[in-house]
Amino acid sequence: MGGRRNILNIPGSLALYLSAALFSFTSLFVKLASPYYSGLFVSASRFAIGAALCLAVLFRRYGGIKPVKPAYLLMRGLFGSVSMIASYAAISLTGPGRAVLLSNTYPLFVAVFGALFFGELFKPRTAASIAICTAGAFLVVRDGSGAALAGDLLALGSALLAGAAVNFVRRASQFDNPFLIYLSPCLLGLPLFAFAPLPASSGGAAGLGFLLGVGLLAFLAQALMAYGYRSVPAAKGSVVFYAETALTVLLGALFAGESFTARFAAGFALILAGLWLNQSRLGPGRGRAGRAA
Repeated sequence: MGGRRNILNIPGSLALYLSAALFSFTSLFVKLASPYYSGLFVSASRFAIGAALCLAVLFRRYGGIKPVKPAYLLMRGLFGSVSMIASYAAISLTGPGRAVLLSNTYPLFVAVFGALFFGELFKPRTAASIAICTAGAFLVVRDGSGAALAGDLLALGSALLAGAAVNFVRRASQFDNPFLIYLSPCLLGLPLFAFAPLPASSGGAAGLGFLLGVGLLAFLAQALMAYGYRSVPAAKGSVVFYAETALTVLLGALFAGESFTARFAAGFALILAGLWLNQSRLGPGRGRAGRAA
């Protein structure tokens, strides 16, 4: 990812669509790994794999770890790691479609925290977006499907924490390497191994494959996202990632046994409408920081 040379020789927009697809498959793999490992263990393993890959890139291409704003990295890592843990636990308790749909309301929390703590402008359109998404989230949580309420609440908690993390991502990205920014939550998440229930067995080839897939797919998705945003404006490119929610819902139905009611579909439509309304006011840079969370 060093320099501005077109290493992959593919259009930036295609890289963003590939990134969104990989994020969707990452969520599916988290669910498929859940029969073998707890959500906490999957989260901790992703942190370990992500840390190893980030360190390899940083030392090979950037000459090591050289933070410019360690305070921003620390806060990004703290909020980001807890958000990822909550998201993975939510996927294990419910399913990838529901969890990703609810956790992808994070752009609204980005706007709220930006206005409350960083003096950013809070427009009436943002308030309308929050109201629409809140109504959609209520329908999803109370859709009558019998899904675990704890999983839904964890997914919403993940969105809230991601909103805080994104504000620090946006500030850290002005000074530090993207892989260093991603390394921060990975390192801070490693102590989770001390609390994650150890699996009764290795999980066999299937379990290990899903576990490694989570870490590798997440890393590749981050890399493709960073590559795509080199040539695609952030405000335009971030719209691509609405495809992630739709694809994850489809994958959950096809491969993870998720079933959806009419109320869920209505909530899904409201959340997408609210996010789209909020996205229409975002300036350059917001979309890139959002997915980096």
